[in-house]
Amino acid sequence: MTLGPDPAADPDATPVFGVATGAAPGAGRAGGPSGARTWHRFHYAVGVFLIAYGVTNLAGAVVLWGDRRDEIEGYFGAGPAVAVLVLVKLFEAALLLAAAAGVALRRDLLFVPATAGWMAGFAMFGVLDVFTARWGGLLEHLLYLVGFVTLLFVSYGLSTKAQLAAAPRDAEPGSARGPGGLTRTQEFALQTINRAAALKNSRSRPGRPG
Repeated sequence: MTLGPDPAADPDATPVFGVATGAAPGAGRAGGPSGARTWHRFHYAVGVFLIAYGVTNLAGAVVLWGDRRDEIEGYFGAGPAVAVLVLVKLFEAALLLAAAAGVALRRDLLFVPATAGWMAGFAMFGVLDVFTARWGGLLEHLLYLVGFVTLLFVSYGLSTKAQLAAAPRDAEPGSARGPGGLTRTQEFALQTINRAAALKNSRSRPGRPG
């Protein structure tokens, strides 16, 4: 919107730019970056776990390189074992960088490729365990897979809590979203986390005298 003389009527006039009607100054910055709106303080714990897991894996490969190579040979044979191991560790290094960037930038979305990447790795080695009849390895990889699926679900629920805290309380009429603009999946994740927290709190309270 321009205030003052109309430039079309007076070419020598200098237009004065103002704020359009109905737009409050700074309104576009009120919500902050979209990623920050879904960041919960407990996401730091998720990120630290992912970073610690990635560092431990890479450090273990350096210290126990021979053992890791023998393990890969059990799946792929002696020929491509070294190349496969190097590729796996480069992939894990990329996942570690994604997790570290998520913590540094406070972007929980960066935890998704890190968590999903390790989940894919566990699933792949679980399939290889079946073909090579390594049942102990299959159990280990399935347990890790379940753990990382749970971690991804927790991270999603934390993002939902942060989004709910930053969003308007009422949904638009006729919208498929619930209070705070949440989807049904987000509502389910939030309810699950709240129930788990309530159960933990009830167990930690001392018994009341009768």
